[in-house]
Amino acid sequence: MNAPHVLIAGAGHAGGRVAQALRAAGFAGRVTLVGDEPYAPYERPALSKDMLVGAKGVSDLVLQPHAFWQDEANLARRQGRIVKVSPERSALLDDGATIDFDILVVATGGAARRLAIPGADAPEVRTLRTMDDCLALRPAMAAGRRLVVIGGGVIGMEAAASAVAMGMRATVLEGGARVMARCLPPEGSHWLQALHVQHGVSVETDVRLDLLARKEGSTAGVSVVGRQAGAVRTWDADLVLVAVGIAPDTAFLEGSGVALDNGVLADENHRNPGAPWCYAVGDIANMHNPLYGRHVRQETWRNAENGARAVAAAIVGAPDTHVELPWMWTDQHGRNIQVVGMYTPGDLVVSRIAPSEASGVLLWLHEGRVAGGMLVDCGRERKQLEALVRRGAAVDAAILGDPAIPLKELAK
Repeated sequence: MNAPHVLIAGAGHAGGRVAQALRAAGFAGRVTLVGDEPYAPYERPALSKDMLVGAKGVSDLVLQPHAFWQDEANLARRQGRIVKVSPERSALLDDGATIDFDILVVATGGAARRLAIPGADAPEVRTLRTMDDCLALRPAMAAGRRLVVIGGGVIGMEAAASAVAMGMRATVLEGGARVMARCLPPEGSHWLQALHVQHGVSVETDVRLDLLARKEGSTAGVSVVGRQAGAVRTWDADLVLVAVGIAPDTAFLEGSGVALDNGVLADENHRNPGAPWCYAVGDIANMHNPLYGRHVRQETWRNAENGARAVAAAIVGAPDTHVELPWMWTDQHGRNIQVVGMYTPGDLVVSRIAPSEASGVLLWLHEGRVAGGMLVDCGRERKQLEALVRRGAAVDAAILGDPAIPLKELAK
C-alpha cells in the first residue's frame, strides 16, 4: 500500500508545524501545504508587537526559509486557497485545480472580523491578522498621528501599546464593560486598563459604534461616531484598527462531511467525528477538552505548537492524547502578562500581589478549586500554577492569597 498523501489546508503557524513534525517523525508519504499568503509559514504573535514597531522583520518570524518547503522530498507548499472539499477527498482550489488526498489537516485559522457599519470600508480602516496587514500598517504608525483601536482584546491592547511606544496618540474603544474580558477576571482587566492609561492610552468601555465618517478633501482621516452611556460620542482618527476577533475559516468544508461547530470539531487526538480522515489544529480546532468536559477552541501560540505535534503523531500511528491547558502571554508597555486556565464569571479572585509591589499573581477559584491565574512579570511561577489548575487543587482562599507561601509548596 502506498503511503498516504496528506493535504494541509492553511500554511500558517499550525499548518507549517504539522508539516515539520511529520517529516521529523519519519512520515514517508506526500505532504502538500496550501495557503493563500506568499510567505513561508510564520508565527503571528510579533505582528502586533515587535514587528509592528520595526524591531523584527519577515525573516525573524518564518518557521523555515522558503527553500525548506520545496526541497524536502515529497513536501510541497502551494500558494492558493481551497474553496471546496468533497466527501470523496478531493479539494478544489481557487484557480480551478484539484488535489486528491488521503488525509486532510485543517489549519486555516480564521479571518479578521470586520465592522458592519457605514464607513467601515474607508482606506484608513485596517485589520491586523496577516504579515501583509502588518507591513501595510507599520508605515502609517507615525509619531503624532491619532490611532483609534476598536476592540479591547489581546491584539487591540498590544497594538495600542505599540502605538504609544512609537509616539502616537492611541484610544481603545471596547464594546464590553472591560478589556480582555475573554481571559481576565475584572481585577485583571482593571489593572491592565490602569497600566494603559498610565502610559497615555485612552480606554473607553461600553461603546456602541454607529458609523465611521471620512473627512473628504482633508488629511484628517475619519471620525468614529458611537454612543456611550446614552450620549453620542465622536473620536477623530488618522488611522483606525479593527481588532474584534476572528471568524473561523470553515466555509470551504460545507458539504464535505466534516463536522463543524465554532470551527472544526475534534476529539482529543484532533480527529473530526464526522470525517475520520480529517484532523484540525490551531485556532480552527474546537477540541474536546477533558479538563472542562466540553469542546474548547483556543487561539494561542502554544495550542498551535502542541497541537501540530499531536496531529503528526496521530497520522504516523503513534497517537498521544493531547489535553491543552489554556495558556497565553502578552507583552504590553514593557510588562509581561501570562494567563493560565479559564475565568468564569463569579469565580473568587485572590491576589498575591503585595501592596508595595507592581508584579505578582492573581488567582481564581471555581467552586473552591484553583481554575486559573494571571501572572504579571513572574513567568517563573507558571509551571506551579499549571500544576494547580490541572489538578483542580482545592486550596483555602486565605492560604492561596498569602504571598509568603510559595506556589510550589501548594503545587506539591
